[in-house]
Amino acid sequence: MKKKILTAVLMLGMIVSLAGCGKKFTCDLCGEEKTGKSHTQKILGEKVLICDDCYKELKELGSLFK
Repeated sequence: MKKKILTAVLMLGMIVSLAGCGKKFTCDLCGEEKTGKSHTQKILGEKVLICDDCYKELKELGSLFK
């Protein structure tokens, strides 16, 4: 019984650690190195990488001006 619980905990730990990993990138707006999902936007002909936090802020600002 203890082996099954230990195996389940180890498998769960491996799954969580693999799921949380993301590609590291540097946000072009805030300059911070982040992991996870990046948003690519084309601004003035250049591709810009934006982190989730900056993207959410930009969406909120955009909704204010509509």
